[in-house]
Amino acid sequence: MMENSFDTAHFAFVHKGTFGRGDQPKPKHFSLNETAYGFEAKVELDINNPPESHRITGTTDATTSRSFSNQWHLPFLRKLGLAYPSGIRHTIYTSATPIDDTRIRLIQWLYRNDTEADCPAALLNDWDTRVVMEDKVILESVNADAPVDIGRRDEQSMATDRPGMIMRKRLLELLRAHGETEKHGWTRIHPVQEAVPC
Repeated sequence: MMENSFDTAHFAFVHKGTFGRGDQPKPKHFSLNETAYGFEAKVELDINNPPESHRITGTTDATTSRSFSNQWHLPFLRKLGLAYPSGIRHTIYTSATPIDDTRIRLIQWLYRNDTEADCPAALLNDWDTRVVMEDKVILESVNADAPVDIGRRDEQSMATDRPGMIMRKRLLELLRAHGETEKHGWTRIHPVQEAVPC
């Protein structure tokens, strides 16, 4: 969930029903600055602006730009700072708390610099839910046992995965600092059995 928040490569196709620009699939990259708490990430993107998001973005233009000024706080908190040319500032906080090896509890809230009359909370909640549900479809289709130790080389990555690779590195360091090691779910669910001669 946290990695997805900083992956610009998925916007064009996962969020095609909300803000994604399917006609511009080439992703831009976040500029990253690692901090003691995690990292800060910035990028500016062109987005679709369908009629149902006009009050959210503050413009009726079919497309607009969105400046991202985001933070990841180790281990599972994201601050998503969005700014629009209209002057609207839209800040979302996301907390993804693990429940078990395959489920999280997602809590999300937002702040804006406009009023209820400008953009009602119900509209914001409906839009935010649509965006989260677009992500949910993808996130629930991948293996929950993603390797934290990228040295395992179990996956391939590309440039837009850099924020996620930093997250995994920092999570592994946190585990090790507390005397923990990464456990792989498949070894607990499907124990390796000795070969039996036929």
